[in-house]
Amino acid sequence: MDLLRLPTPLRRCLISSSWLTTSTRPLTTQTYRPTGDHEFPPPNTQPTTNTTLNTYTVSQPPNQAQQKYAHNFFHSSPPHLLYTSAHFRSLPPTSIPEIAFLGRSNVGKSSLLNALFGRNKLKDAHVSKRPGRTRTMNGFGVLGPGQRLGAASASGEDKNALWRRFPLRGGLVVVDMPGYGAGSRSIWGQEAMKFLERRRQLRRTFVLVDAEHGLKKTDLEILVHLRRAGVAHQVVLSKVDKVLWSGARAPGPQKLQGRLRVLGEIRRKIGKAVDDEAGDGRKGLLGDVLACSAEKSLEGHNKLGIDEVSACGMECDEFGQRRQYSLDDLNILEEDEEE
Repeated sequence: MDLLRLPTPLRRCLISSSWLTTSTRPLTTQTYRPTGDHEFPPPNTQPTTNTTLNTYTVSQPPNQAQQKYAHNFFHSSPPHLLYTSAHFRSLPPTSIPEIAFLGRSNVGKSSLLNALFGRNKLKDAHVSKRPGRTRTMNGFGVLGPGQRLGAASASGEDKNALWRRFPLRGGLVVVDMPGYGAGSRSIWGQEAMKFLERRRQLRRTFVLVDAEHGLKKTDLEILVHLRRAGVAHQVVLSKVDKVLWSGARAPGPQKLQGRLRVLGEIRRKIGKAVDDEAGDGRKGLLGDVLACSAEKSLEGHNKLGIDEVSACGMECDEFGQRRQYSLDDLNILEEDEEE
C-alpha cells in the first residue's frame, strides 16, 4: 500500500495509528541517459551503471524506461503558467493533479524547476541571488506528449483564464511555492500552509533541503508540521554537488564512494531529527529521500538526480507506458464470512 496516494484524511488517520510500522529498503537506481552531448561528460574512471544518490523506503526506484517516460513528459513542450496568486482563496478551482515544490529561500528551487522542465530560464521561475524572490504560488501546467490546450473562449474572462483550456486528464501542474526563512514574510507562509493542507488537487509536496548546509530550524518545523497534518511529502536534497564535488572536477571512484557515505549520513541525520522533533514514538517515517543538483552532471545525467525527481510518482508501468487502470485493479476489503 502506497500511503502517498491515499486521500489526506485517510493518510492522517493511518499515520496516527499505533500499529503502523515502516521498513527500510535501501535500493539503487539506474539513470536514464538520453542521447546527445552533455555539458559535463562523465570521466572515464566513473562507474556508469548505478547510482546510490537516493534512498527508497516506500516506493520502488524507477527503471530506465520509467525515467525515459518522465523525461519525455516534462520535456515534450514548454510549461504553461496557468495561475499565479499570493492568496489561497484566489487560486482557480481546477481538477488537474498538482505537485508542489517548497523550500527555504535560495535553496535552489527555481534552478531545480528550470532543470526539471529542461529550460534555461522559466517565466516567473527566475534564479536569483536575492532570498525570497518567489512571493506567489505559481502553477505551471505540463502537457504530456501529444496533448494540446483547448480552444480559447470568446468571452474575455475565459480567454484570459488559461487553466480552463488545460486538459483535465493526462496533464500535471507543478506549483512553485514561496520560499520560507530569510527574506520571506510570515504572510506568505500562512497562505502556503493553507495551500498544503487544504488544496484537494495536491498529490505530493517536495521539500527541498540544502545538502551542503543540512537541516535548518525552519526545515525541521515544516517537515514535522506536514507529518502531523498527514500531508504527503518527500525530501529532496538540493545542491548535492556541493557534497560530492570539492572543486571543478568530478571526484574519482574512491573519493566518490566516501562522499556518498557522507551524503548517506546527512540523510540519516535528517530522518532522526524529524523523528525526535515529532515526538510521536514512530521511527523511519521520513520515506524516500532524493538528491539532485541543477548545476552539474554525473553518470550521463542531464543534471544530477533530476531524472529520478521527474520520475517520482509518475503513472507509468515498468515498460515506460502510461498505466491503464481497470476495475480489476481495485482492492476491495471484504468481511470474513461466518461459517
